[in-house]
Amino acid sequence: MKPLYPNRFRVIKEVVKAARGNRKEMIQKILSEIEGRLQEAGIPCRVSGREKHLYSIYQKMVLKEQRFHSIMDIYAFRVIVHDADTCYRVLGQMHSLYKPRPGRMKDYIAIPKANGYQSLHTSMIGPHGVPVEVQIRTEDMDQMAEMGVAAHWAYKEQGENQHHRTNPRSALDAEPAGAATERR
Repeated sequence: MKPLYPNRFRVIKEVVKAARGNRKEMIQKILSEIEGRLQEAGIPCRVSGREKHLYSIYQKMVLKEQRFHSIMDIYAFRVIVHDADTCYRVLGQMHSLYKPRPGRMKDYIAIPKANGYQSLHTSMIGPHGVPVEVQIRTEDMDQMAEMGVAAHWAYKEQGENQHHRTNPRSALDAEPAGAATERR
């Protein structure tokens, strides 16, 4: 695929490359630290991590009129748990693991978005000063966020004994091997 703005693409790609360093190792390091902390706290969960795509970074820069260095979620992680109370326990563990950025925490569980979206979002400073964003939600909240309201209700009515539908969006955002783990 050829970029619409090749010069912008090239500049963003170079800046991202310089800022990220060895990104696969960084994702794995942060993933291991998050999993370790939650395991120590006895919190069953599923954790996944990824780096933001160049186009997503560019979109955020344009839409929010920000420079690259103010984009704080180059590395994004998601923690999926069983209930809303555990979401808040995970948030506490994340803030004791990494320093939270003031004013960068959003509680969409207590105050859902108009479309029903629920999740906790927090931005923190990770290892070596790397910006880290973590989304924390339940299985149901994740289903709703990934598939939408109609698909969520169809899934709930379908029952757990029938085949699970695959999410076409998740195929596009497929994580590299080893980027997602599950611990029960």
